[in-house]
Amino acid sequence: MRKLLPLSYILICMFVACQQPKPEVFENASKEANRQCPMIIDDVTTLDSTRYLKSENTFIYYYTLTGTADNPETSDSINEKLKSTIPDLIKANKEMEIYRNNNVTIVYVYLSERTRQNQLRLTITPDMYR
Repeated sequence: MRKLLPLSYILICMFVACQQPKPEVFENASKEANRQCPMIIDDVTTLDSTRYLKSENTFIYYYTLTGTADNPETSDSINEKLKSTIPDLIKANKEMEIYRNNNVTIVYVYLSERTRQNQLRLTITPDMYR
């Protein structure tokens, strides 16, 4: 859950402060988050960057996994666990309301620190968190 909070807080502040059209809120939030990156989330996860794709209404988080999490052999089980828990976190978390209200697809991309290869990718569509 800590992984969701930093950027969602930025989004809410920008939305409330600026009252910009929604795509611009997400674009600006991505730029602001990227200024703060890399951002250490926990012992094994670093947020490297974000990206908002206006044409697809998709917000992408790019993370790097290190240490014990940087293991391709466990990526399938981690992916399944995340797939079952993250939609519930998005549903329950007040800070994620801006995503819910705007039907944003959220993509989490996790790269291996060792190989710099995509270790797992999780796409959460609005249907999954409604």
